[in-house]
Amino acid sequence: MPADRYSIRWTGSLLAPATGTYKIITETDDGVRVWIDDVVVIDDWTPHYVTRNEATVELAAGVPTPIRIDYFEIDIEASARLLWSSDTIPEQVIPVDNLLAADPPAELGPPKPPYANPVIPFDCPDPGVIGVEQPDGPHFYMVCTGGSFPIRHSRDLVLWSDTGAAVLPNGKPAWAANGNRNWAPELHRVAGKYVAYFTTVNGANVLSIGAAYADDPLGPYVETGGPLVEHPLGVIDASYYEDSGTPYLTYKIDGNSQGQPTPIFIRQLTPDGLAFAGEPVQILTNDPNSWEGGVVEAQWLVRRDDYYLLYSGNVYDHRYRTGVARSANLLGPYEKLGPPILVNNERWVGPGHGTLLPVGGLDFFIYHAWTNAGNGTHDGGAGRHVLVDRVVWENGWPRIHDGSPSRSLQTWPGEP
Repeated sequence: MPADRYSIRWTGSLLAPATGTYKIITETDDGVRVWIDDVVVIDDWTPHYVTRNEATVELAAGVPTPIRIDYFEIDIEASARLLWSSDTIPEQVIPVDNLLAADPPAELGPPKPPYANPVIPFDCPDPGVIGVEQPDGPHFYMVCTGGSFPIRHSRDLVLWSDTGAAVLPNGKPAWAANGNRNWAPELHRVAGKYVAYFTTVNGANVLSIGAAYADDPLGPYVETGGPLVEHPLGVIDASYYEDSGTPYLTYKIDGNSQGQPTPIFIRQLTPDGLAFAGEPVQILTNDPNSWEGGVVEAQWLVRRDDYYLLYSGNVYDHRYRTGVARSANLLGPYEKLGPPILVNNERWVGPGHGTLLPVGGLDFFIYHAWTNAGNGTHDGGAGRHVLVDRVVWENGWPRIHDGSPSRSLQTWPGEP
């Protein structure tokens, strides 16, 4: 196991030498839960330095009483002690002769410690995340705005590591003038391959949508021969959606760069996801008299009974927000909820541009936000960190946490 960020579960039976009242004691750094005879008697599932917890239980002499202990370690020091005392036993670590180990049942998964945002505590804007089911369970891969689009990996959406792989190892596709504006990448499973859609510039230095494909989420990726989408005003924020086996791409015309509206289009793709099989259809545009200001972008489609289009609006600094629109039909018309569903709070500002993924039957939004500088503006030096929050569906609309990014301990993704 690593030195930090792990969890342990002990199960077995407790044997008391005499019938009576016992004090059960834990001293742990960090969190701990204790069950005696299937009843929770100690519940301190929070990170902390060494902390003492006590509970009183009744035990019968020589009768194996089920005991279970869950423990997690976050960082710094790590320790866990289990003690007891009674009228006849001075306080002591419970002797091994009084503990009987048992194999945990196969269906009992490992304990999950709580987590707190951010899950990536450094600049990683516009996170695009894909979940891949493998024989040993789900694996997640993330790409963010910037450079060669490095690929990060996680088993749980919380703990992320660099893989050393990248979508564009050379820093730009061969057809691009430069790699100075490599933005908003996403990875998707398309026709048995993995396709990366991303924003960069074409040979004329105009923002365009590119694509590359691979047999494995870590690549190597093969670039297409040229841009997939071009427009005189520039085009950004490609996002893939498959509807009953038919692939589509959504993208935004960058009209705000020229003081014009910012329509979002959807267009049917060929089965391999690398060319178009239909004409574009406009499904959303910004309302300059609303919180959106001059921009809607960073769209992500998901279907429940209706189709839901999550999107971001306004300037990408502390004024950024996340909104949602819905439609009974994929091609619209889309009805906007009105107010944003993700706004600023005292800890985070500018929340947006995310991916919505199901984990363990629950939905989670993986997105970026700036650190609040203390006055409601963004801390530009810290960059945009990656956050993960639960999505709950209520009254026909999604709710993300409490309507703003979480700033307290949260239940591990996928845990009820």
